[in-house]
Amino acid sequence: MLVGFAFDVALAKRPDSIVDNILLLSYLVAAGVLIVVLNRREMLRKEKTSAEPLFLLLILQFCFGGLASNLLVLYGHSGTLAGSAIFLGVLGALVVGNEYLRNRYTRLRFNIAVYYFLLLTYCVIAVPTFLFHSVGTLIFILSGFISLLCMAAFTFVLWSTVLYRTKRGLPDTIIIVATIFALFNGLYFLDIIPPVPLSVKNIGVYHSVLRQSDGNYLATYEPAPWWAFWQDTSGIYTLTPGESAFCFSSVFAPTGLSTAVYHRWEEYDSQSAQWQTMSRVAFNISGGRQEGYRGWTMKSNLTPGQWRCDVETGAGALVGRVNFTVVAASTTPQLSQTAL
Repeated sequence: MLVGFAFDVALAKRPDSIVDNILLLSYLVAAGVLIVVLNRREMLRKEKTSAEPLFLLLILQFCFGGLASNLLVLYGHSGTLAGSAIFLGVLGALVVGNEYLRNRYTRLRFNIAVYYFLLLTYCVIAVPTFLFHSVGTLIFILSGFISLLCMAAFTFVLWSTVLYRTKRGLPDTIIIVATIFALFNGLYFLDIIPPVPLSVKNIGVYHSVLRQSDGNYLATYEPAPWWAFWQDTSGIYTLTPGESAFCFSSVFAPTGLSTAVYHRWEEYDSQSAQWQTMSRVAFNISGGRQEGYRGWTMKSNLTPGQWRCDVETGAGALVGRVNFTVVAASTTPQLSQTAL
């Protein structure tokens, strides 16, 4: 499991990778064929004595594990851990549980549930990346319907080989698929599913951002303390009179995909214990750049307190976030410069 997950971490770096998508499609096709073969054998085994096909079970286990771990990496690159923890937890549980559920792989209901969940999870990435080159609620809905069409074709094959021999096979399949489809859509509209295929490569709050003649940006910032090794900019923004803050982000999108993203500046209101939106600024991004499409917005009239800048889609799905605390001061703090 650990070796396979490490392999997927190295391979699944971007959702528009042709090699990675060929691998994922191979897993899906192989898993579908194996589900048919295994359940056909299981149906016949009730009438004839035959050994359990351990080799085929191991291959199906490998396909499910490869799909789950690869998709976990791709979804893990998108959104925030706090906002997507539930969905990522489900994928993570499937990766780990796959190692211990081999004895269930001859059960048709279990196979259908896992297979459709992974198929739908993949379609939500692949459809906007390769078919529509856009993201949003409509694209998500279309991705779901395309997954249903694929599952309908798969169910037809199952009916021709296995389900026609069972009384509850087809109704159970419809119920399982409909339930997963409904739950998946519920998680999406609750903003629990990461906004794939978008992901934030870099985000921070700076004291200034200047575009240079070579197309790069030169930014000044307060360095993070030595122990905060996971971030470059400090979580403290020292505000001098008349100064503004700059939120700079690099958002990755697949090649050919263009969409609008938003920077939402929010301040925490301690009295109401809620975040208040102070401004929401849009700019367009284009996909293809490995390091992400760069953009920044400025916020003036800052006041001391807790702030954050969210990067989100037009539908409000959270792509990334930076939190910081504004502290008033009369003198400029020690700043560093970096190229972005």
